[in-house]
Amino acid sequence: MRILLMISIISMSVIALSFVAKTNAGLPHIPEDSLAEDRLKYMNQVLESIKGKEGWKADSVFKNLKVITGKITAKHFLLMMNYGWSTELGVSCSYCHDVRNWESDSIEAKNIARGMWNMRQQINGEILPKITGKDYWTNPKVTCITCHRKKPKPDAP
Repeated sequence: MRILLMISIISMSVIALSFVAKTNAGLPHIPEDSLAEDRLKYMNQVLESIKGKEGWKADSVFKNLKVITGKITAKHFLLMMNYGWSTELGVSCSYCHDVRNWESDSIEAKNIARGMWNMRQQINGEILPKITGKDYWTNPKVTCITCHRKKPKPDAP
């Protein structure tokens, strides 16, 4: 009888463990990023077009940069755009950019993104330190995903 009980417990444990493994160790399912391949395609095209200038300051390589100037390299800028903003908003490059004319401001979302960047910088650099007494670089901070959660427009509170 004890042997049957042990076999039953072991069998149930194996079944339960296989279920947990299939559901990402009990964590909620995070959907795949269906736009990752599209963004990577554009990022690689831009990297190819600036070959040899990847280490230059972004504002000396790209035209019409208004909020990120003199701070980061062109390659770092592209990585931020791809793996940061675009991923955190759940969008691809064409959401904010005319991919045939990157410097164009013809898409309203691009200017909204600039305003959001400035808001983020103000929250992290000025407002949070006044509330917490901690500095922006070594403590939790607001990023796009804080509100957007992989959606172009955040849900209403």
